[in-house]
Amino acid sequence: MRRMLASLMLLVLLPAVSMAATLSADANAVAHEISDTLYGLFFEDINYAADGGLYAELLLNRSFEYQKILNPQRADRYTGWNINALPFQKADWQLMEEGGLHPNNPHYLSVSLQDSGMRMMNQGYCSSALSGGVYVEAGKNYDFSLYLRREDFTGTVTAFIANAGAQPISNSVTFDADAEWKKYTAVLTPEKTADAWLCVTVEGSGRMDVDMLSLMPQDRIGRDWPGGGLRSDLVEALRDLKPAFLRFPGGCVAEGSYYRENAYNWKDTVGPVEQRRENPNTWGGMQTYGLGYYEYFCLAEEIGALPLPVVHAGMLCQARDRQDTDYTPDEVRAYAQDILDLIEFATGDTDTVWGGLRARMGHPAPFDLRYIAIGNENWGTAYFTRYGILRKIVKEKYPDITCIVAAGPVAEGTLIRDSWNQIRTRFPDDVVDEHYYMESNWFLKNTGRYDSYPRTTKVFLGEYAAHEPVQGSRRPNNLHAALCEAAYMTGLERNSDLVIMAAYAPLLAREEKPAWTPDLIWFNEKAVVLTPSYHVQKMFANTVGDQVVESALDDGKLYHVVTRTDTHLQIKVVNMQEEEVPFSMRLSHVPDGEGMVTCLSGTPKHTNSFVKPEKVIPVQNRCAVSGGSAEYVLPASSVTIFEFPLK
Repeated sequence: MRRMLASLMLLVLLPAVSMAATLSADANAVAHEISDTLYGLFFEDINYAADGGLYAELLLNRSFEYQKILNPQRADRYTGWNINALPFQKADWQLMEEGGLHPNNPHYLSVSLQDSGMRMMNQGYCSSALSGGVYVEAGKNYDFSLYLRREDFTGTVTAFIANAGAQPISNSVTFDADAEWKKYTAVLTPEKTADAWLCVTVEGSGRMDVDMLSLMPQDRIGRDWPGGGLRSDLVEALRDLKPAFLRFPGGCVAEGSYYRENAYNWKDTVGPVEQRRENPNTWGGMQTYGLGYYEYFCLAEEIGALPLPVVHAGMLCQARDRQDTDYTPDEVRAYAQDILDLIEFATGDTDTVWGGLRARMGHPAPFDLRYIAIGNENWGTAYFTRYGILRKIVKEKYPDITCIVAAGPVAEGTLIRDSWNQIRTRFPDDVVDEHYYMESNWFLKNTGRYDSYPRTTKVFLGEYAAHEPVQGSRRPNNLHAALCEAAYMTGLERNSDLVIMAAYAPLLAREEKPAWTPDLIWFNEKAVVLTPSYHVQKMFANTVGDQVVESALDDGKLYHVVTRTDTHLQIKVVNMQEEEVPFSMRLSHVPDGEGMVTCLSGTPKHTNSFVKPEKVIPVQNRCAVSGGSAEYVLPASSVTIFEFPLK
């Protein structure tokens, strides 16, 4: 009896184990080629992903152009700034818009003094009553610049990084201004790490005009780009995903909301940064366009991705309450020239108008532009009519450009069926952009979604993510959602002769300002958090393979795909069960040796956070193969990728 109780206790203590599963695959049995652009990135300035995020600028509203998209007020122009006379002194200042730096950047601060002084402090993107929001690190160098113009002014303009009491915590730099607008630069080096402010004081008599202030860390990527550069830790996180393409700038941002003037005009985003016309952001905040089209193309090149710009189709975002009408057919034809000019900007010779601008901005060689998406989440006859006009004009001049057509914002129902019917009838040679955000378990039930699609018209899964139930104010980025996405991605790879591109969305979110959840990468001013979904995307993109290999698995509860390159066989297996699964692999034409195993597993509801950023991360192991056989135990709630050498 005692022995029986001990045995029962042992059974209780041992982890639950499922029935063994066996996978069979022949490394030489190739089913089809895999798209070489399968996994990529979709970037949109949502959740302060660009301004306040990837764009390295630390100052909020650096050029006094900030404006709300609805019900704008003059006071909006002061957003981010705390402006006061120096203690016991008098000073006058006002925002002006005549005689500014450029018609696209008209507003500036004009200060009038009489043997007195004032100070202007920028709070950055995340300040509070107790601390600033310009995060700086001790001993690190920061590039500072501003534009000044004096009118009968005698005195000094001084800049430094300050603490809560407006006392310097960096070196101070003084400028002597000219009578015309001129840019002044300096390097500021804080002596302590702090949530700080940028402080500029003006002291003396007369009038001094100030505009276009900037503070950026020197260690940013793209420091020599006209926009100023990008935050290096976020760029590295994107690079590590090995993206095949970068879709930009949206999303709804590309279409604009409510008013035509809010639609994204790529021409506003190029040229000298002080001449770019800022635009209220659909998702809140302001688009400074320091991260503009030139910088997007450079970023794609920097991370090894093909650029994939999205332009609107003469329609504002259909999901919003539009205040302006869609473009008429004649207006659409006129607008088509903007798209042709964009292609010339990316690919044209340096003696062309727009290719010449690209060269003057620092990139004489053409960018590798192969795709252009016309429309974002559009649908219906009005959209397809406008798409048809624009597509025809683009293809007549640039027949090698592949056009991407939208199929709407849903995965199921009449809307997407009608979209596909129109596309297959009118635009069968174009790539179709599907978007859908679905409950997590939907992805498990639909891993075979593309198995039965006709193999003619190719698919771009431009936006997708598994959505968990809301907790508090957010949908969590937990392991369960990531595993559901991984299971679905085995279906994408299995159908990668049809699905040629796919991108999780949204890509980035600032911790304090999420407009949408979940998101692939979270960040604040100090750190970056990689979600379980990020790790899934990285695992798959780093082992994507060149060909799908025929395989069979005798366990219907597991999700899998087998691929290969010239040198390796890759086996991806997702175990959604909360128990281990003994896993046998019977592999033909795989030599004896040892393979690498990468596994992401844990408790399904666990997430990564700024407090515990590595709670759910991949681990690596080894697995031997001998005589065509390999054995492993798949952890509970896991995605596991095996890589076996073929030579």
